[in-house]
Amino acid sequence: MSIINIDPIRRYNFIEIELQGEISEEEERFFIPFFPRKRKPTLWDVEKTFLHASLIPAVRGIILKIKELKIGLARGEAIRRGIIELREKGKKVFVYLESPGNLEYMIGSAGDIVFIPPWSVLNLIGLKAEVTFFKDALDKLGIEAQISRLGEYKSAAEMFTRRSMSEPHRNMIDSIMDDLYLQFRKRISQARGIDEEKVGRLIDSGPFTPEEALKAGLIDKIGYESDLEERINETLSYQLKKIHAGSFLRLINIKEALRFIIGKIKRNAALIALISDSGMVTLGESKGSGGTKTLGSQTLLRVLKRVAADQNIKAIVLRISSPGGSGIASDIISNQLRLISEKKPIVVSMSDVAASGGYLIALGARKIVAESLTLTGSIGIISGKFIINNLLTKLGVTNETIPRGTRASMFSSYKGFTEDEERRLNEIMKSYYEDFVKKVALVRGMDFKGAEELAKGRVWTGRQAKEIGLIDEFGGIKESIKIAKREAGISEDVSPIIKFFSKPKGIQFYPHDRNLIFNERIDYMIESFKFLKNEAFLALMPFWIDIG
Repeated sequence: MSIINIDPIRRYNFIEIELQGEISEEEERFFIPFFPRKRKPTLWDVEKTFLHASLIPAVRGIILKIKELKIGLARGEAIRRGIIELREKGKKVFVYLESPGNLEYMIGSAGDIVFIPPWSVLNLIGLKAEVTFFKDALDKLGIEAQISRLGEYKSAAEMFTRRSMSEPHRNMIDSIMDDLYLQFRKRISQARGIDEEKVGRLIDSGPFTPEEALKAGLIDKIGYESDLEERINETLSYQLKKIHAGSFLRLINIKEALRFIIGKIKRNAALIALISDSGMVTLGESKGSGGTKTLGSQTLLRVLKRVAADQNIKAIVLRISSPGGSGIASDIISNQLRLISEKKPIVVSMSDVAASGGYLIALGARKIVAESLTLTGSIGIISGKFIINNLLTKLGVTNETIPRGTRASMFSSYKGFTEDEERRLNEIMKSYYEDFVKKVALVRGMDFKGAEELAKGRVWTGRQAKEIGLIDEFGGIKESIKIAKREAGISEDVSPIIKFFSKPKGIQFYPHDRNLIFNERIDYMIESFKFLKNEAFLALMPFWIDIG
C-alpha cells in the first residue's frame, strides 16, 4: 500500500493518542447548542492512525496514553496488535497507563516502554465472568418468566428463571474463561518476555504498587504524565515533535479525499465501504446509546442497499458488535447480505461479541473475520413471555379479556401458557432452530448433525470458533479490509479508499450515556423485557463477561 507524503506531517515525528472510556464502533452525535465537545475516536480511527503511522517514514513512533477503558477484550486485542505491528515496522511505542486494570495492561504491555505514575496501582488480577440472576427480584415484583429455549447451552432465559447457573451454563462459561485466560496470559508473556507460568503466578499475587510492578518486570518506568515528554526525550537521539491523533487523521482524510477525486477523474477509483452498527438486533431503526444501543434492521438495510448500488464501491466490510436479539430482523439482514454478496463481496468483521442473531447476520457474508478473543456462536432460540398479573394485582389493577380464537390470548402477559399453547410454541421454536442450524451447515460446509453439535446455544471464543469452522480468519477491521480487497479482485498495487458508514450513537445529553442512571445489567434486563413483549422468538446471547 503506497502513500503520498503530506508536507504538514513531515514537521512531526510522533503521534499522540489518548484512549479513555468507550472506544465506539460508531461515531458519536452530541448536540447541545454552544457547547463545544471534542470528538472521541472510533476503533476505526485508532486502527487507521496505526496503519498510516506505519506507512509514513517521517513518523518515528506513537505516544499512547491509556486511561480507564470501557471496551471488551476483542477491541483491546485490535489495539494491542496495532502496537505490535508498529514496532515490527521499526516504530517506537511509548505507553502511559494511568491506573491500569487487566485490559489496559494487556494492551499497554505491548509497547517499547511502559510508564505508570506514582500512587497508581497495577490491577493485574485475572479475568472473571459474572452472571446476574433476576428471578428473586421478579418474584418480589410479582412477575413470572415463562421462557423456553432450544439448545442446552442457550441459557439467556436463566437470568429470569433461575437463581444460579445450570450445569451446561457453568461448563460453557468455564470453557470460555479457560480459553480467554490462557490467551490473556500468553499475550503478557510475549510482550514482557516473562515465562507464562511466572505470569500466572504474578497475576495471582497482584495487584501491584508501581515499585513492585517495576521490580517484577511488568513496567519499565514510573513517572507522571506531565513529565512524560521529558522522559521520552531522554531515550531518543532526536527531539520529540508530536502531533495529536485527531489532527493527524484530519490531514490523512484530506489526502484520501483528494486521491478519490483524482481516481474518479481517471475512472479508476476503488472504494471499500466500512459499515458499522452495534447493539441488540431489532426490527426498525437503530436507536439509543450505551447499554441500550440497538442495531435496527431498517437502518442497516438502507445503508446496505445504498452501498450496493454505488458502482465505485467494490467491496463491503460490515463491522458487527451484537449479542443478537430479534430473530426476524437478524434473518432479514442476513438474507440481504447474501443477495448483495453474490455480486459484491461482503466481509463481516466481528467486534467483542457477534453471537446468536449477530452470528446469524454474519452467515450472509462471503467471509467471517473475528478476533481470537471475540465471543460468537450461541446458535439457538429462546421464546416466552413475562406474566405480570400478580404485579398488577398488588397495584390494584384488574384485567378482563374477551378473546375470539382458541389461542387469541397465547402471548398475553396476564396468563400463563396452556399445554396446547406451549406445545405449539415448541413446534415453532424447533422449526426456527433447525432452520438456523441448516443455514450454519450450508454456509460453513457441514452436514446438519455436525453443525448441530456446534450449536445448542453454545458460545465460543473466536479462537475456538475458528478451530471448529464457524469463522474464517482472525483479525480486526484492517485485516477484514485486506480480505475484502482480495475478494473483490483489487490489484495488490492499488490502495483502496475506505468510506466509513456508521449510525451515530444517538443524541447524548450527558457525558457517559444512560449508564450514569442504570447499571448495564439492568439495561440488559429492561431490553430483554421489551424484546419478549414485542417479539416471540429471539436469538440472544445468554450472558456477558466483565474484565475484572
